[in-house]
Amino acid sequence: MFFRQLTVYRLETECPDFTALDALLSAKPFVPTRAQQVESAGWQPALGARFIHDTDAAGRMILQREERSVPAAVVREEADNRLRARGGDAGEPTRAERAAMQDAVMLDLLPQAFPRQSHTQAIIDAKNAQVWFDTTAATKIERLSLHLREALGQWRMVPAFGSQDISAHLSAWLLGAPPSGFEIGEAAKLVDLREGGTITVAKLALPDPHVIAHLHEGMKVDQLELIWQEQIRFTLRTDGGLTRIKPTEQLDADEAAEVIDDADQQRDADQRLMVDALRRLIHDLITVLNTPIESQADTMPVK
Repeated sequence: MFFRQLTVYRLETECPDFTALDALLSAKPFVPTRAQQVESAGWQPALGARFIHDTDAAGRMILQREERSVPAAVVREEADNRLRARGGDAGEPTRAERAAMQDAVMLDLLPQAFPRQSHTQAIIDAKNAQVWFDTTAATKIERLSLHLREALGQWRMVPAFGSQDISAHLSAWLLGAPPSGFEIGEAAKLVDLREGGTITVAKLALPDPHVIAHLHEGMKVDQLELIWQEQIRFTLRTDGGLTRIKPTEQLDADEAAEVIDDADQQRDADQRLMVDALRRLIHDLITVLNTPIESQADTMPVK
């Protein structure tokens, strides 16, 4: 259950009580779409019957969404066919008539549309007044935040890495050396802000002379794979999002030390391991991204 993507926000409102929040979310559970309903969203239990799974003051929740989708081209074609079949002296349909026919076609075709489900997880870290989303998609973050705001009334947050020039840090780490506790991975994406070009490298030992040459020519680092404390491999993007998160064998070894037969107890143990690791990773990222690049150069290890 380890998050594969991560976007971190800082809470600007009081952290909710998890017992009260569990009751609020359970009152708005996910219900599948009806035959002529485009979408439906609601909360699903995070563990057992609980809608908030709390481990060490970190509460995880899951927003479930179901959508019925009919391709716009199919709707337009069927609407045109029906309008043509009208015949008679109706003449060329007006824009309003065409729109009304498309709405009618959509309602007719929706029951035949295959429903698709997706979910978004989030963790409220009460210890650090943060919210972690297991996605970097703005639409999913906004949707889950909207549902939380509807439940809580007050809900404000700001990006945890919103004010830092992450690209400058990533470029400096690639040109010099990463800060203590981090290693450079094997993947990067460079962008040319003047020409709009991009270069993506993968499975390449970094820093590579050709990649460094592009940086000296004015390209900037947009994404860089990093390894933290030999425990988590991830890609850090300049918008502050983390993608391709993967625990290493070293972190997995800590979890494998205890064998648990019960599925719910195993999920509880998995969440405890993830929360502890992500808390430390996020703390270290905030620290290094808030440290001036010049100061980091003084403490960077020599290769």
